[in-house]
Amino acid sequence: MANCGSVTLSAIDARCDTSFGGIKRVLVANRDDVTVTVSDDTITALAGNFVEWQFRKNTGSLTSTVSSDAAIGSSFVTTEVSLQFTKAEATKRLAIQSAINANAVVIVEDMYGQYIYLGLENEVVVTSATMVTGTAATDLNGFTLVFQDVASQLPYFVESTLVEGLTTTKG
Repeated sequence: MANCGSVTLSAIDARCDTSFGGIKRVLVANRDDVTVTVSDDTITALAGNFVEWQFRKNTGSLTSTVSSDAAIGSSFVTTEVSLQFTKAEATKRLAIQSAINANAVVIVEDMYGQYIYLGLENEVVVTSATMVTGTAATDLNGFTLVFQDVASQLPYFVESTLVEGLTTTKG
């Protein structure tokens, strides 16, 4: 919802920026096992036990979409993290099933080494999970899934120093 008071706008000069898409990895934890401190619209402290989900390059993405309705004063952000894991096998199935059943938080590391935190306001849920064997030898044999976060604001970035040491298990 729009702020009814005074708003200070900031300039953006991105004319010389380069862009490199994709994500490197995802960290997942139970929301109840994580503590987050936000001060002045910035995550200033983060603690918890996360598991690391790794996947092949160019098979993961994050998309945040703002939806607004000025007539009723409603505004929210839906962020989706889409991941693809090759080779359908029991250990991956169990990890995905656990995430389906969890009230999760997710940290996404993008290709620039920036960390994006999902689940600050509400738990992150798995909204889609598919297991396929493929038909041809070049088809995916594995899983695709989508995590979704719904919040009142765009996701927060997290300083890398706060993320160091959070993972207990690598996938």
